[in-house]
Amino acid sequence: MTVKCYQCPAPAMYQVGEQNIPLCLDHYFKFSQILQQQIEDNERMINFAADQMSEISGLPPIGPRFPPRPRPVIVSGAKLNNISVNNSVVGTINTGSIGTVDQSISVLKQSGESQLAEGIKALSEAILQSGDLTKNQKNELIESLSVISREAVTPKEARQNTVAQSLLERCSKITGLANDVTDVCQKWWPVLIAAFTAATGG
Repeated sequence: MTVKCYQCPAPAMYQVGEQNIPLCLDHYFKFSQILQQQIEDNERMINFAADQMSEISGLPPIGPRFPPRPRPVIVSGAKLNNISVNNSVVGTINTGSIGTVDQSISVLKQSGESQLAEGIKALSEAILQSGDLTKNQKNELIESLSVISREAVTPKEARQNTVAQSLLERCSKITGLANDVTDVCQKWWPVLIAAFTAATGG
């Protein structure tokens, strides 16, 4: 029996809190964003308190400050915290797919899958900036990456590995025709393929 998200009818992929509340990818990401914002607010308060103490005492600040965090990029209505692109590029691409990819990268980082996150980010940026790929090819690749990235953040035992493998094979063939993404693709497609072949034995 599939467990539903506590907030919507979508299948749950994560459990949060002491009560193990089930959440889907979208609501888990929103929950994570709230926690992240709370952390950032606390960091700003600590920096402010340290500055106040330094000003009152007349002594230089003690210890390092929390560094400012980069602001998310809003591109054609999609809020991107990880993928670096410009509006002229994204304006012709399905921004919903880009948003899904970006959300998945955040979740992968938070769950310790930094290599997968880096690979998906690098491939997404290379595809979007490519001059050798057509608009339709870019759309197909980004839409495929949105599905692949959703599977990547799914618990390994629940991943649809054959679906991801099929899409990865198709993506690899398409990008093989684009010379300006060769280096990135040769480095990162194998990493993504390995993530979905380990569980099935290759």
